[in-house]
Amino acid sequence: MLQPNLQHDVSIGSSVLRLKKHRLEIGSLISIGAGSGSDSAYLHQALCPSGQMLMIEAQASHQPQLEKLRAANSKQDYIICAAAAQDGEVSFLASAPTGGAITQSSDNTVTIPARSIDSLAMERKLKGPYFLKFDTHGVEIEILNGASETLRDTQLIMMECYNFKLNFVDRKNLTFYEMCSYLLERGFRCVDISDPLFRPNDLVLWQMHLYFIRADHRVFNSNSYNASAI
Repeated sequence: MLQPNLQHDVSIGSSVLRLKKHRLEIGSLISIGAGSGSDSAYLHQALCPSGQMLMIEAQASHQPQLEKLRAANSKQDYIICAAAAQDGEVSFLASAPTGGAITQSSDNTVTIPARSIDSLAMERKLKGPYFLKFDTHGVEIEILNGASETLRDTQLIMMECYNFKLNFVDRKNLTFYEMCSYLLERGFRCVDISDPLFRPNDLVLWQMHLYFIRADHRVFNSNSYNASAI
């Protein structure tokens, strides 16, 4: 099988190959905004197949697909709720089957259960080190505020990041460069990128997935372009 060109390929698959080289120890994958779960299932099998995975999805329309994943693999489970800073309820804008976000209550929102990552990790007895996967459309800070204990034992964060402030979350999301600074203050540095998406009309960068590992990881010991592989 031909190997992808790791210098130029920015698919999730190539990011996985690069991440494997960093010898990350992952005990559980927590996928936040899991959708139908297909990407989450792939990452689970690729990076921590012997560990547990919990998929968190706010839209109940994805439940049949998530149920199939759970039935096929006992290590994969899900919960229908929103991730938030604390347990309770939130208003959710179900704008599309693959979209939606926590937002202010209005005629276009529904009220759904909310759970914090720390609460779910404890309840489900998920073992670290953790891999946190975010596809949460601008409410990442609220979710991270509810994951302070989990972050202490997190090795990898996959974050969907934007190049613009999003109107449907009142422009309070962090742009990708702000997210890099925010996570650096909490001990994580960006190590990879995948799936850049450009706006269809003017072709301006819209979003991408960024991958963060702990800032004290040994890959950051050298700042040489020709640094040796671990």
